[in-house]
Amino acid sequence: MPTRKESPARVATRRRIVDAAIKVVGEKGLHEASVRTIAREAGCNEAVIYHHFENKGAMQEEVFAEVALELAESRRLATRGETDTRSFIRIWIEESYRFYDERPNAFAYTLLAFPSIIGTTISAYHANSRLFRDSINRLTPPDGRRLDLSEVTFSAFRASLIGPPRDIHAGVLEGPAIRYVEPVSKIAEGILLPPI
Repeated sequence: MPTRKESPARVATRRRIVDAAIKVVGEKGLHEASVRTIAREAGCNEAVIYHHFENKGAMQEEVFAEVALELAESRRLATRGETDTRSFIRIWIEESYRFYDERPNAFAYTLLAFPSIIGTTISAYHANSRLFRDSINRLTPPDGRRLDLSEVTFSAFRASLIGPPRDIHAGVLEGPAIRYVEPVSKIAEGILLPPI
């Protein structure tokens, strides 16, 4: 059965709601992200949100998935064809920080909100980690190094990656995030590529 084509007005309204949800969570935190607050930011009433999304949880999941998959695609394109492990790590971090600098609230929505916007069983929650692991596993570590993707090591890598944007977002560290690519890349290499 063919799906009905959505009108431009409906698409625009949904976009306003998504942008409003990202802005509210990114600027005020998850605790302030009530349907009423998001509707007010989107310039609509709460009923309009429920016309576009089954419930608040469904809205949060769909917005999260949209942003997480957009970030994954930008990282995939940026690292495509890279054969050097160190360069891959640097490009991954650079693309992450470019995304943060261009869309800080979207980055905060997916990577900085606590507790997480969505459950960890949702596929989009793991999209970027899965892409990173799958991509870097195809590469050969530099001479004298090995690739360590154990759970604790990968957790430490993610923490080092998210640290500068988190602190910039909190007003603790001066932006833009892109200026921290080189030092964080060195830290990430030390974590992920220990000596043999």
